[in-house]
Amino acid sequence: MREQDVEMKLRQALQSPAGMDGEHYESTLMLAREEACKRQRRVRISFTAFLSGQIRFIGWKIWGMQGIFLLAVSFIVSHVFGVVITPCYLTKQLLCLSVLVFMTALPLLYRSVRWQMQEVEAASRFSSVKLLTARLIVIGIGDICMLGCIFAATILKTSLGADRAMLYLCVPFLLVCGSCLFMLGHFTPKAFLRGSVGLCSFLLLLFALFPDHWGIWLQQSFSAGWIGICILLLGFCAQQFRYIVHASPYTERQMA
Repeated sequence: MREQDVEMKLRQALQSPAGMDGEHYESTLMLAREEACKRQRRVRISFTAFLSGQIRFIGWKIWGMQGIFLLAVSFIVSHVFGVVITPCYLTKQLLCLSVLVFMTALPLLYRSVRWQMQEVEAASRFSSVKLLTARLIVIGIGDICMLGCIFAATILKTSLGADRAMLYLCVPFLLVCGSCLFMLGHFTPKAFLRGSVGLCSFLLLLFALFPDHWGIWLQQSFSAGWIGICILLLGFCAQQFRYIVHASPYTERQMA
């Protein structure tokens, strides 16, 4: 067939009106109406129901990992470092453990970026911020349980008072928690990870290498001043959490 014949047939095909199958048209129209009705009848789940689903989906993984960490800490404390325990050494141990408890959350908060799931989460039914909120709640429950177990073990197996144990666990944890929540809401994911790991590593070295002859600084009591500091740190954590949920460009930073 010549090129002119092909061109002529194409012009004729394009200029002639396309036929419409009435049966297929009615079938497509009916399916579209059914889908529209389903969309109108669809019940949106609440955040509580969504959180419950997230607990079933990722909660057991997060809490399982935190439980393994707690068992490892218990084994190390009981069998490796349990030979000679001085008050200063026990204080350093609690300060470091409070930071390590928070550090278990960092891989989970960076998981979406690590596996390049930001686009999928951004296009999901619940926004990236609500997914992050659910994860933070699940992680927070696990962290509180771990701190509670460490606190109970300290009270039962050592001579350290409950007020001092509470002080050494709460202040470092709230400090790194507030700082890392600030970085999570204001920094890009990679900068958040580097900053959080750097801060936690610095505090671990500071606590571990703190001179023993400065033991007076490691023998504080949970006085009114420290209670006020803990309240301020807790308020800062709550304020940063609220900023992430309501005002932070978290989704945009995840995609950057």
